[in-house]
Amino acid sequence: MNAMNELRSPKNPLLTVSLVAAGITVLVQILWALTSAGLRDACTIVGVLAFATASSSHAWAAFGRDFVVKFLIIALVATFVIEVLGVATSFPFGTYEYDLQRLGLSILGVPLLIPFAWFMMLYPAWLISRDVFKSKFLAIPTAALIMSTWDLYLDPQMVNEGYWTWFIDGTATNNIPITNFFGWFVSTATIFALLSIFLKPKPSEVSNSTPYALVYWVWLGSFLVNIVPVSPFFNQPIVAVTGFVGMGIVLIPWSWLLWQRR
Repeated sequence: MNAMNELRSPKNPLLTVSLVAAGITVLVQILWALTSAGLRDACTIVGVLAFATASSSHAWAAFGRDFVVKFLIIALVATFVIEVLGVATSFPFGTYEYDLQRLGLSILGVPLLIPFAWFMMLYPAWLISRDVFKSKFLAIPTAALIMSTWDLYLDPQMVNEGYWTWFIDGTATNNIPITNFFGWFVSTATIFALLSIFLKPKPSEVSNSTPYALVYWVWLGSFLVNIVPVSPFFNQPIVAVTGFVGMGIVLIPWSWLLWQRR
């Protein structure tokens, strides 16, 4: 019992690790917009790993070691398999390929960093969806919608940077096919369904403020960096609006719910 109380204590060092990792995430994402070439690639890698650390350390503090190990195994294995399938067959996203020189070690055409980029947002999306709906049948599509609409920000930014390239009728293009959105939704819904089957978390007494703050940072920060029309901002108003509205379908009513609880 003492060990459990210690795990759930606000002084749990894992929560400190999560908070520090979240701070690093925000810092390197800001630096990303101010740098280029190799430094930008380094910021990408560090940012993903820091965000993933923030998510995993919070999950450990909130739900225990066994939970985070299972979550990581399901998320990393499933997303790697989905990405390998996508690169090899064009299903379920469309035809694309990664630049294998810029994101670290790769296997079967997929940088190993990519599953961690999925995981870093899968965990906070899981938290939010469970906060909005107690029923897993409603929580699963809600979490999948958060992930799919997040990609409305992510994909244009990463394609413009050249981290991956889309092909339509065999021709390289910056246009992102609509199949990518539906591929994200189906893929993430499948992953969240697997998580609902294999994870049986007990109620947590740990604050979710760090993963929640990171989601707000992704949502509002990505809107800001895309809407502002001067360098080093991206001047992509369509991306800004679609990402803000898309993620806002869940995050606006959820934010109102949080406010009402106060």
